Amino acid sequence: MPVRADVAPVNGGQRLSPGLWIAATIEIGVAVAVSAVIVRTGRAGEAAGHYEPGMASMHSHHSVPIHWHAGTLVAAALTAIALAWWVRTRARLAAILAAAGLVGLGASEAVRMLAVHSHVAGMAALEALFVAVPLLLIAALPRRAMNTGSGRSPAWAAWVVIAVVLNSALLIVLHLPAVHDRAAHLDMVPLWLALLIVAVGSGYWSAILVTAGRVRPALRRGALVVGQEVGAILGLAAMLGSDPHLHHPTTLGLPASLDHRLGGALMLLTCAAVTLPLAKKLERQQLRTERDVH
Repeated sequence: MPVRADVAPVNGGQRLSPGLWIAATIEIGVAVAVSAVIVRTGRAGEAAGHYEPGMASMHSHHSVPIHWHAGTLVAAALTAIALAWWVRTRARLAAILAAAGLVGLGASEAVRMLAVHSHVAGMAALEALFVAVPLLLIAALPRRAMNTGSGRSPAWAAWVVIAVVLNSALLIVLHLPAVHDRAAHLDMVPLWLALLIVAVGSGYWSAILVTAGRVRPALRRGALVVGQEVGAILGLAAMLGSDPHLHHPTTLGLPASLDHRLGGALMLLTCAAVTLPLAKKLERQQLRTERDVH
């Protein structure tokens, strides 16, 4: 049976469409521009010899005591147990419990308050809600839900494009200096924002991983690369844009400059950690699709 024109051998890769290249260029260009603003703003604060909220970090430089309730600590322990169970067994129930636990922790007042006053804590919460929760929920889906069959349509492709745009837009907006200025005056991250992060992240990752057979493999891989490149660029900007002369301690007891750079490094490493394994997973899904076609 002849190979279809829009399916390239897995080992040889597949070229991205011109439209996807244009979209990727625009989104990454916007991320670079925002990153340049962050870096320039941080250096301006350093040159002026003072630091204002929002120049290099959205987080307050005052050390604020965080009150950890017993229920939050118990939830954290149970979530850790569920995560360990899932890592060991890949059980669907473990994935559901771990995802629920992470959402509960992310919605708790202590974590939302800590996220405002520590950049690395804020990035950890962001990655947990934006990446870990959606991937765990997808891992809990029945196998038949992952094999969505054939029947490509513009609607499925549009979903992928919209999900990538929303994913990148939310990441970029969260890193805008103006947003940092407003967040510096908050006591905690708004609950609606935490839930929005989960919703947008779930839409993005499901658009990539639950559309096998309905969306061209090149578009799905492109969505993965674009979304993770935007996050990686913003993480790198956070590492470069911090004022090196900041030494006041944050809530975690770290110098503010180190706290900010660690947050950027965490974002950068998370993007790297998920991209390669998921790219391989997409290739395996494509291989299965090709075998079904043949």
